[in-house]
Amino acid sequence: MIERMIFATIKKREVLFFLIAVLIFMIGVVFSVPSLESQHHHKHLKMHQHDEVNMPGLQGEDISEKEIKDLQILFTQHKEITRTVENLPNGIRTVTETENDLLRASLIDHVTMMVTRLQEEKNPKVIIQSPTLHEIFDSYAEIETEIELTYQGIALVQTSNNPVVVALLQKHAAEILDMVDRGMEAVHERMMTSSHQYKENHHYKGNDD
Repeated sequence: MIERMIFATIKKREVLFFLIAVLIFMIGVVFSVPSLESQHHHKHLKMHQHDEVNMPGLQGEDISEKEIKDLQILFTQHKEITRTVENLPNGIRTVTETENDLLRASLIDHVTMMVTRLQEEKNPKVIIQSPTLHEIFDSYAEIETEIELTYQGIALVQTSNNPVVVALLQKHAAEILDMVDRGMEAVHERMMTSSHQYKENHHYKGNDD
């Protein structure tokens, strides 16, 4: 009788230990596996980061093959481009140039097309496009733009009477300068930072619900 009681007690302990082990394992899985949304976003960024040949991140909702080709040329040959940015009290003045004739043609086409798009309210919504540019398109009516061709490129002056829009113009000019200096590396870094900020904001909102 005593032996049966001892045996039953041992069996109960084994079952209890087994249930505890399963519970710990399940908790570990829940906290170690990213959400589906995070996995999708990470996969999205990884795809754009490593495919430097096709550059799928240059696709958009409203963009032509010619515009995509110009962007590919600008990114792959960014080291041959020089750019200066001057912050004005009411906007910016930028000068972007290159000694490469073919590259210069793509540069001028890209800048003039983007100015035309801004005036026509046609946001291309390119995948890797900076959120700042989206805001600039939303503020198109408050922006004045002047273009001047230089010997080796193009000069652009954009101004606004709205201090918020001026800040947007200056921020975007700095982003482009970073892309001219570092190419896709700058884009990937910005996207990863935006992803991190999104997840922080999403987590914060989730705690408030």
